[in-house]
Amino acid sequence: MKTQENIKSASGPYGIFDAMNVYVCITNGKKKIVHANSALCKRAGSELLPLKGKSVFWKAKIPRAGNAVKQKYDFKEIWSEQLNGWFNISISGFADHQTANGWIWTAIELTQPAKPESLQTLYKSDKTAHRDLYQTLFETSPSGILLLNEDGIIIDVNQSSCRSTNYTRDELIGSHVSVLALPESAGMVNHNIKKILNGQLLEHEVTSRRKDGSYYYSLLTESLVRLPGGERGILSVSNDITERKMAELALRESEQKFRNIANYTANWESLFNEKGKIVWTNPAAERFTGYTPEEIIAMPDVIEVLITEQDRESARRILEDGLREKTGKESVIRCRRKDGSCFWLSISWTQILDNNGNLIGIRTSGQNVSNRLEAVEALQRSENLYRQMIENAPIGMHFYELDGDGRLIFTRANPAADRILGLDNSRYIGMEIGKAFPNLKGTDIAEFYKNAAINNRAWIAEQLDYTDNKISGAFEVKAFQTAPGKMVATFSDITKRKKTEEALSESRRLFEALTRMAPVGIFRTDAEGKTTFVNPKWSALSGLSFDEALQDKYLAAIHPDDRNERMCEWKKAVKQKIPVISEYRFVRPNGSIIWVQGQAVPEVVDGQVKGFIGTITDITELIEIQHELIRAKEKAEASNRLKTTFMKNISHEIRTPLNGIFGFAQLIGSGEYTEKENQEFISFLDKSVTRLTKTIDNIMEISLLMSGNMVKNEGVFRFTDLLKEVYHHFKPVAQHKGIELNLVMNGSENASLVITDKVILKRILEEITDNAVKFTEKGEVKIKYTITENAINIEVTDTGIGISEEYLPLIFEPFMQENVYSTRIKNSTGLGLSIVQGSTVLLGGEIKVSSVKGTGTSINLTFPVRIPGKETQNESAKPETVSISGYRPAILIVEDEAINRLFIKKLLSKHDCRIFTASGGPEAIALVKGESKIDIILMDIKMPGMDGTEAVRQIRMYKPGIKIVAVTAYGSVQDREKCLEAGCDDYIAKPFHGKDLFSLLQSLINWPGPEE
Repeated sequence: MKTQENIKSASGPYGIFDAMNVYVCITNGKKKIVHANSALCKRAGSELLPLKGKSVFWKAKIPRAGNAVKQKYDFKEIWSEQLNGWFNISISGFADHQTANGWIWTAIELTQPAKPESLQTLYKSDKTAHRDLYQTLFETSPSGILLLNEDGIIIDVNQSSCRSTNYTRDELIGSHVSVLALPESAGMVNHNIKKILNGQLLEHEVTSRRKDGSYYYSLLTESLVRLPGGERGILSVSNDITERKMAELALRESEQKFRNIANYTANWESLFNEKGKIVWTNPAAERFTGYTPEEIIAMPDVIEVLITEQDRESARRILEDGLREKTGKESVIRCRRKDGSCFWLSISWTQILDNNGNLIGIRTSGQNVSNRLEAVEALQRSENLYRQMIENAPIGMHFYELDGDGRLIFTRANPAADRILGLDNSRYIGMEIGKAFPNLKGTDIAEFYKNAAINNRAWIAEQLDYTDNKISGAFEVKAFQTAPGKMVATFSDITKRKKTEEALSESRRLFEALTRMAPVGIFRTDAEGKTTFVNPKWSALSGLSFDEALQDKYLAAIHPDDRNERMCEWKKAVKQKIPVISEYRFVRPNGSIIWVQGQAVPEVVDGQVKGFIGTITDITELIEIQHELIRAKEKAEASNRLKTTFMKNISHEIRTPLNGIFGFAQLIGSGEYTEKENQEFISFLDKSVTRLTKTIDNIMEISLLMSGNMVKNEGVFRFTDLLKEVYHHFKPVAQHKGIELNLVMNGSENASLVITDKVILKRILEEITDNAVKFTEKGEVKIKYTITENAINIEVTDTGIGISEEYLPLIFEPFMQENVYSTRIKNSTGLGLSIVQGSTVLLGGEIKVSSVKGTGTSINLTFPVRIPGKETQNESAKPETVSISGYRPAILIVEDEAINRLFIKKLLSKHDCRIFTASGGPEAIALVKGESKIDIILMDIKMPGMDGTEAVRQIRMYKPGIKIVAVTAYGSVQDREKCLEAGCDDYIAKPFHGKDLFSLLQSLINWPGPEE
């Protein structure tokens, strides 16, 4: 045969059997084992040698071998005691020169189908007997066997494969093996052929296709073999595992169902093996006994531990009966819990048998029946309670049932029915409903009652008005079935309640009318604090509609900064059921903000808090008044603090320069010193006067800043001109110290026109530049600036001594500079940087300081400004004063103090000018009227009688173009602004130096002499 030539023995005459995973056994005619393949030896747990000569593993009735050569017998579900398992076996007779006539036994275990392993390279046997043996094995094997060439073409096939696939042998031979695969697996078939041809053994489960297109599961074992011509081939052994796969799925599903049921059932489920040993129990066991399942399974004797002493013998008999009999009756025994308490257990059992009917164990199921008698007793009590509830119910009850004619018959009533209706209902027992209560005729009520009795459809009437010669009133009625064909109608008299509801409705309408007209917001909540009502005024105050205010949605109206505190306060009030009053802000949808006062009190009904009712009042105006008072108070306190600060520091700041003035004045007046020494004393005296003047000015300015009374006066000016003034003022000082003072100009001077307060800005720049020069001993001080459309940025840097990091936060505090720099510099008032800080804030600016000790300091100032239009720029350009040679200007000095008048006159008399004097406003006005050639007036502002501002006003009426300079002891920036507003062209503060006065005259009139 073709198959015989294709299959070669791997080792010895039976080597081919060792390559198969199905169990193969060769016996002689007496069924004694001659050979067992490796798979069978492994299953039997023995080597081959001890098995030889022993009886075959399976008992099957077959004829004597000599009479059945080449016959084939199949047996299903054969039990093997030696292998302890169930098998399907196939037996074929053969003739062999070694064993004479004998049998080939092939078996597949039912619980674990065989997995044929790959055949190794087979070798052809020259012996005809072996060839017959292999042919018999090939044809009778329960496994499907295919022989393929290296292209995957089937070249031989056994009958088992034909049966599995429904193809004939001729149909398969010459076909590609992929005809047996799913269409989508065709590519994988070719891939596997390549693996096998490379020497790889493949064992895998696949879904195969039959001729009719149906599918089945198979286990394939495929390996490389050599064909007779030496070419490579493939041996493919398959086993149909459809039943196993389906069984596995069913088994898993069954096991899962059992496990789920057992684990989650309320019963105490257990399994005992055939020896009566517990091997499993469900989680309910712990609820029953207090022991975990693990603790119970580990017990040597469950009965000894879990059963009470008096019931242990009964429990052992029950277990013995379970192991002996298939079914048993329910038994009740008393068990003991882990904590020592006892309970009654109703237990039933069922035997568990294997496929041969042999006992594997028993399954027990138990229920706690301790409460069974209590339940019976409770049922009796419940029935008694039911009767008592009917007899003592506050609502009336009428019981009806249908008779054989379908009529609704009144059967009984409870005492409450007699009380509510004011009659004895027992006299109506046995009557049809229409006779008992005649006014129900013509209504649908009787039909509703019947429907309830027949179809179990409840019927409810919230208000039933009934009147006859015995009964009159309004009733709330509920009808429902008590048993098929029976029903009860419960009712209560709601006549009084309806009147109360009408009164309540009237009260509610009155409440709503009052809330609509109320001048305050009104709201109500439930007991949990959820808003249930708001009146129109509340909506007007909050900006929320009625629906937007309900529940907790009203919180949207509360200002975010107030919301959390308000919620906490409200939760506390609701929890403690206490009144609450608070003030907070509403933010309306349009962005406007108002202050409100909300107050609420518990609404108590019958001693229970039903909710809260409260009001909302607009207190915005009151809050603003309070804030004004607070600001006034803070302002007063600031003033007091300023006074205290001044009292502590003014003595030192004023007495120090005064001491120099008094001291050097005494030295000069003594006449004991040379002219040169006196000149030096005069210079010291001048410095002390300058310091004293600056100290007084600084004190006045810081007072105004600290009290908030300083205001700014914006005007148009050329910022580069202001920078140049500051630069030229400090340039000589820097040169005297041997340092460089550099002004870095940026852009066109024509583009530097800005609108802001020039005086305050100049004061800031002077102070910053003064500090930079003062604290720089070598190197340079640099001033840079940039101007944008809405801001000026100024940077003043120096290479001075710098400031330690710990002192940086303190430099803007009043009187701190001297503390910071006391070891390095003298003659500092300690107020300059405080004035810079306050003035910068006043102008809306920002100041930043960075410094490294020993390296230098950088101060960056940013001020918001406005850029004027072209017309304003043209107006701001002042004509320059042209000096006329030989011209003698006329100057009027208006001063009530003779000493001051004399001092100014002496200063001016050194120059070629005409001088007029007046001691008061009226005299000055008369002189102006009489002297038409006065060029400029130096006007004292503070004078008795008519003060300087009034005199300026009247003079302007006569000579609008005359130049007037305010000369006053009020030296603040704000005082200067007031003077300019009064009509003065410029301002000079007392005391002043002659050169300052000459510089001012030079800028306003044709002044003949140079500045001094």
